[in-house]
Amino acid sequence: YFHFSISWILLAVFIYIFRKHQCTQSLLRHKKLNEINKNEEQYIKACFDELPSWVFFPDIERAEWINRIIKQAWPYANQYLDQAVFRDVLVPLVRGTSSTLADFSFQKLDLGEIPPRIGGVKVYTDNVRDQIMMDIEVVYAGDAIIKAKLKGIVCGIKDIQFVGDIRIILSPLINTIPLVGAATFFFLKKPSFDFKLTDAGTLVDIRGLHDLLLVQINDIIASMMVLPNRQVLPFVKDIPIGYLRWSNPQGVVRAFILRAQDLINADIVGKSDPFVKVKVPGSIEYRTKTIDNTLNPEWNEIFEFVVEQYESDSIEFEVYDEDHVKDDFIGRAQLRLNTLVDNDDINTWLTLQDVKQGSLNVSLQYFSLTKQKSALEIIERKNNVMIKREKLSKALLVCYIDRCLNLPRSKKKHREPNPFCRVKVEGTETKTQTFESQTNPQFEHISQILCANPLY
Repeated sequence: YFHFSISWILLAVFIYIFRKHQCTQSLLRHKKLNEINKNEEQYIKACFDELPSWVFFPDIERAEWINRIIKQAWPYANQYLDQAVFRDVLVPLVRGTSSTLADFSFQKLDLGEIPPRIGGVKVYTDNVRDQIMMDIEVVYAGDAIIKAKLKGIVCGIKDIQFVGDIRIILSPLINTIPLVGAATFFFLKKPSFDFKLTDAGTLVDIRGLHDLLLVQINDIIASMMVLPNRQVLPFVKDIPIGYLRWSNPQGVVRAFILRAQDLINADIVGKSDPFVKVKVPGSIEYRTKTIDNTLNPEWNEIFEFVVEQYESDSIEFEVYDEDHVKDDFIGRAQLRLNTLVDNDDINTWLTLQDVKQGSLNVSLQYFSLTKQKSALEIIERKNNVMIKREKLSKALLVCYIDRCLNLPRSKKKHREPNPFCRVKVEGTETKTQTFESQTNPQFEHISQILCANPLY
C-alpha cells in the first residue's frame, strides 16, 4: 500500500538492535570502570574463580617508574643540591650549633653516578582527610664523595650507606595549582646511616670514635627530622603553614610487657638473658629489665607511648639476649595500632618472627585524646585497677617552643648568649638544641610529656 520494501523494515530492526547493543556495552564499560575505581582488588577477584599464585595486592607498592626518573635526572641534581641544600641549608645549620664551627664549609660535593632508590611506597586513604599521606622507603648505597673544611683541615666521607622510612604529608589541599599548599616530611624512626672517612678523617677512623661520630650525626638528624620533629616545604605563598610543624598526636598506647616463653638459646654456656625493646614511630624507645639465665622470662613492666598515626603505625617489640660485647637478637613482633582503637584491653601472645621459636605475651590499651575534663575521672578508674607499683599517666602535654626574640647579651663577658630552653613537668625534663651566639634563636622544638597529676 505504501510501496515500502521489507528490506527497509529489516534495516530499521537491525539498526535498533545494533544501537541497543552499543548502549548496553557502553553501560557495562562504564559500570566496570566505576567498580575498578572503587576497589580494583575486589573487582578482579570477583571476575575470576581462582587467581594465579603470583597475583597479589600488597599494601606497599614498588615504584620502579620513580627510580627510572631519579636515575635519569640524577646527573643534573648535583648542582641544585650543592647550592640549595648543602650550602644554603646545611652550612648555616652547622655553623649555628657552635662558635667553633663558624668557618665550616663544604669543599667538594660529588654525588657520583649511583642514585638513591625508592624501595616501596604506601599511600594512606582510609580515615585520612584533607591531605595526602604516604610512606616511602629510601635506600642509598652510592659512590658520592663529600669533603668539608674546618679550621683549615679537610675531612671527607665516602661509601655512604643510608636506609630510612620517610613520611610525606601533602597538606593543605587547595583549589588552585599546584593543588597542595605544602609538604611536611619526617622520618618515622632514626634512619640507618654509615660511611667511611677520608683525608684528615682517617686519623680518627677508629671503631669507637667512628661509632661515636655516627651517634652524633644520628642525633642531629633526629633533632631535625625524626618524629615528633618535622620539616615543612611550602609550595605557595600567603598560606598559613606554621601549624604543620606542630605535632598532632591522636592518642596514647599503654603496653604491658608480661612474659615470654620458649625463647631460643643464644648463649653457649647457660641460657639467654632476655630483655625487650619496645617502640612506636615518633616516640621514645623503651627497654625492659634483663632477666638472667632463662628462656621463659617474666617482666611485668608498663610503658606508655604517644601515637601520631594509629591508622598506619604499629607497636614493635624486639627481644634480645644481653651480652657484654653485643646483644644477640632472638626475635621480633609487631601489632597494628588500629586493632586497639575499638578494644578496651587486648591481652595476646605474639609469635616471634625471624627466629625458629618463641612467643611474647603483652597486654595493650589505647586511649584517644580529648580536652574534656571529665575524661580524667574515667582514666583514673582504669589506672586504679592496674599494677599499682607503676606511675601511670592521665594526660598528655604538647609544648611547642617556636623562637625567642631580643635576648639580652651577657653583661660579664659582653658577648652574645648561647640560648636553650628547658621544659620540666613532674620530674620529666626535655631540652631544646643550644644555639651559639644568638639573640633570636628559632628553636621549633616539640615536647610531648605524659602527666600523672595534671591538676596539681
